[in-house]
Amino acid sequence: MARLWIRMTRIYGHRWTSSFGETDDGTWAKGLRGLSGDQIALGLSRWVVGGEAWPPTFPEFRAPCILAAEDLGLPSRDAAYREAAMADRDHRWSHPAVYAAAQAAGLYELRTLPESKSRPPFERAFEIVTCRALAGEQFDSSVPRALENISMPPQPEVAEAALATMQLYCVARSVGGIWSVDVFFS
Repeated sequence: MARLWIRMTRIYGHRWTSSFGETDDGTWAKGLRGLSGDQIALGLSRWVVGGEAWPPTFPEFRAPCILAAEDLGLPSRDAAYREAAMADRDHRWSHPAVYAAAQAAGLYELRTLPESKSRPPFERAFEIVTCRALAGEQFDSSVPRALENISMPPQPEVAEAALATMQLYCVARSVGGIWSVDVFFS
């Protein structure tokens, strides 16, 4: 934090120290917790390149510290899905993350299933891979497949039986305490 303070004082002089003091009172250190030195350096360079005459507020400074998918050359989710769905064996992938997400979603499934079935697993995998890439992790490791969302129609008799059991439990608990509940349901 001291290095950031020195740099900002050199860049903005009195404007910085009159706004934020000679040293950090802990506000900036607490707010930047979780960011790496590289991310803080990125934010500083982005802010300086912008050529602003006045120093940034804390939120203004923190925002450019965070990498975005575009910073890594990743396509949009829609463009990535279209690429994955149209890819053949000899396809040259626009980014390794798109290939990793396509593999995780299933290359065969992407080519053969309708979009309503193939897009959700791809988008989930692409989001995981993007998060890994932004965190500086390797995304060539496998992405666990999600379970298919299968909704079952409600069965009234099952719900009524469960409700009756809960009502009996509540009555038994209010009448005789925990001991009688245990005896009643054992």
